[in-house]
Amino acid sequence: MILKPEDIEKESFRIIEGLLAKEGLNFPEEVLPLVKRVIHTTGDVSIATDLVFHPQALSEGIKALKKGASIFCDVKMVASGINHKGLARLGGKVYCFIDDEEVQAKAQKTGLTRAICAVEKALANNEIDIFAIGNAPTALLALLKAVEEGAPPPRLIIGVPVGFVGAAEYKALLVKKSPAPYISLLGTRGGSTIAVALVNALIKLALEDENSQAC
Repeated sequence: MILKPEDIEKESFRIIEGLLAKEGLNFPEEVLPLVKRVIHTTGDVSIATDLVFHPQALSEGIKALKKGASIFCDVKMVASGINHKGLARLGGKVYCFIDDEEVQAKAQKTGLTRAICAVEKALANNEIDIFAIGNAPTALLALLKAVEEGAPPPRLIIGVPVGFVGAAEYKALLVKKSPAPYISLLGTRGGSTIAVALVNALIKLALEDENSQAC
């Protein structure tokens, strides 16, 4: 019987590696930690078939984090799940504007979703390096439209919103047109826990890279 948390995680990842091999799912070595973390979070090895990684997603994400990246989260569930202690060690911050009074007032006045207004506030902030969108498809759409209209692209977009209205379409648009590196999960599946898993896996890799360079 396995009871220690670290042993449970180690055994879980061993099982996941076996399942990936059994299904014939091959990923570049550098993205495997993220793939395994998403599978571990969802308990679903089939989800790996819909994960897509821009060729520069990992390198740009880690570089940004090591330079103290600020991360925008579309909802509080994403923001609360991030490894704040690890991110702080790298000098980074988390921003979530979904409950911001200015955002709420703008959403009420314009009839737009709070997620759209939160992205607009984040872009006006000019301090956001990584966008982690796990819940609101309209947040991803707003970001893509803003970049298309001339807003500076972020260092990395983690676009994994869940839903049956817009989610699959906007994620396909991200993969097709984004000038920024991205990580996405095609189709209707997604969610805050997946966004958190991806961000935390990147934070862990950035910390490991920093520690190895310090030795």
